[in-house]
Amino acid sequence: MTRRLDLSIDEVDTGDDLRLEYQGEPFTGEVAETIGDVLLSQVFYVNGIPHGPDREWWADGVLKSEGEVRHGLPYGTFRQWHHNGQLAAEKHFDDYGRLLTIDRWDENGNPLVG
Repeated sequence: MTRRLDLSIDEVDTGDDLRLEYQGEPFTGEVAETIGDVLLSQVFYVNGIPHGPDREWWADGVLKSEGEVRHGLPYGTFRQWHHNGQLAAEKHFDDYGRLLTIDRWDENGNPLVG
């Protein structure tokens, strides 16, 4: 069963092994950061390690970033958006969390070089 916690940063801790802990135990479930009714971030954990979807939103509800984490490492494609909704970056990771490529765009959708 997956638990969802809407927590303040004061309610969670990082153990000596850098795992997310809640009430002294490694946490399994969803952690959501909110301001009022506005969702700002959503991260899933298994035994205190990020594992699953990882998302962030701008304060007005526009999606800011999205990707997948496996056993604490980025996996596949992570995307970031400018506040206007235009895609800002795509980062591609291999099965071991190593960055393969990055593509970037400005707020008007023009590719950025370098």
